[in-house]
Amino acid sequence: MFHAVHSRSAACRTAWRPYPLSTGLALVLTLIPLALEQATAQEVEIPEPEEVTLVTSDRVELHCTWLGGTHEKETAPIIMLHRWDAEQADLDEQLKTAIILQQKYGYAVLVPELRGHGRSMTLENSTNEFERKRWGAIEITGAIEDIEACKKFLVQKNNDGQVNIDLLCLVAEQETSIHALIWTLRDWSYRPVAGRKQGQDVKALVLINPVRNFSGVNGMDYYRNALFTGGVGAGFPVLVAASSRDRRDPQNIHDAWERDRRALDEGKRNLDFVNFRVEKQSRIVKVKGEDDKLLSQVIGDFLQKQVVDRQHDFRWQDRSSH
Repeated sequence: MFHAVHSRSAACRTAWRPYPLSTGLALVLTLIPLALEQATAQEVEIPEPEEVTLVTSDRVELHCTWLGGTHEKETAPIIMLHRWDAEQADLDEQLKTAIILQQKYGYAVLVPELRGHGRSMTLENSTNEFERKRWGAIEITGAIEDIEACKKFLVQKNNDGQVNIDLLCLVAEQETSIHALIWTLRDWSYRPVAGRKQGQDVKALVLINPVRNFSGVNGMDYYRNALFTGGVGAGFPVLVAASSRDRRDPQNIHDAWERDRRALDEGKRNLDFVNFRVEKQSRIVKVKGEDDKLLSQVIGDFLQKQVVDRQHDFRWQDRSSH
């Protein structure tokens, strides 16, 4: 089955095709932590994972895993970005987090294997594989087109009544935190036309071990944008998570934003910071006065508070072009 997604130009298109579940994904489905098994069972049916392929505006075949949500037009969609130079263990970790966000909270989660990673190694109708190790800043930042393709896929799901694209969230790890910032600024640059929304759909970011710069890409230009510093009158909702081994950059990024937002009313700062440790292949957050939580649960709670609980401000709209 082929589905064409409406885009801003004929040259910028997205398509997807179902793929059978990989052996790796089937294995990840057996690795969900005990904490999820102990969560209150949902009465609604949880959609099975699907593997889909998107075609980006620059013709990259982008392999993704799609986990449908459970609240139809009230479902918040999430795009999850793995770290740059990710290995299979990193991709498995992403899927574990995505499954918890779907099954415990009902979010819809799209997990792409970014260009040059996993199975996303060629252009459409090509067998020549990318050589990611030789890429410079231009090729690396080109991965924002992968996020754009994911957004178009989610707009189609919105129009099908399966999600509310106006509740979009991004979860990014390490280097791809910069991609998330760049693309969020792009999304917020699209103004409504004739009363119809074109963008401004991202409502929250989760940055796991974010970095300030990498491979010639200067992230500080984006971290210092007024949207993130609170210079627009409110702080853009961001959760910064840092591991004990990679704390310096995340702490500095958070502290700079905290200073920038200090003049805002407390209710408009919208900034959280957590530390996590890795224990038995799970990311654990120590919560003051509570039992330890999985990082995925902390993420789910943050998005619930910052986005889902405010969905009355961002009601579902049909975003079809006709």
